[in-house]
Amino acid sequence: MLIAFLEDDERRQQAMRELLVTELADYAHIFFDNAPDLIHWLDDHLSDVSLLCLDHDLGPNRIREGQTFDPGCGRDVADRVAARTPSCPVLIHSTNSYAVPGMISALERTGWRVERVVPYSDLDWVRQVWIGAAKALLATPAT
Repeated sequence: MLIAFLEDDERRQQAMRELLVTELADYAHIFFDNAPDLIHWLDDHLSDVSLLCLDHDLGPNRIREGQTFDPGCGRDVADRVAARTPSCPVLIHSTNSYAVPGMISALERTGWRVERVVPYSDLDWVRQVWIGAAKALLATPAT
């Protein structure tokens, strides 16, 4: 029982972690701040994931191991996951109203169950809507 995250904002990660410990303590969790690392990890671990939580925008390129590194975006993960057999629900949390519909479409077109929450009011949305959506998805079948 594992929840995997694509989230680059440390404050969002911390707010989610706090709720995971109190509200979803039976689930382990793992966070990735970039799409390539999550995609690589999912290639071997998607079958272990009970819920996949995806942000879209992951910030600018950065330096990693002395090289320019592109963190990608949530759509990169959605496209890769959409090519696989549905195995868990996906919860998208992003304010990017232009990119999210494409993520949802790519996943739903291949049978994945997808929900979206829109962040608002700094971190209030994590407690007010995200945790409820996560719990609801975990309580229902994956597809």
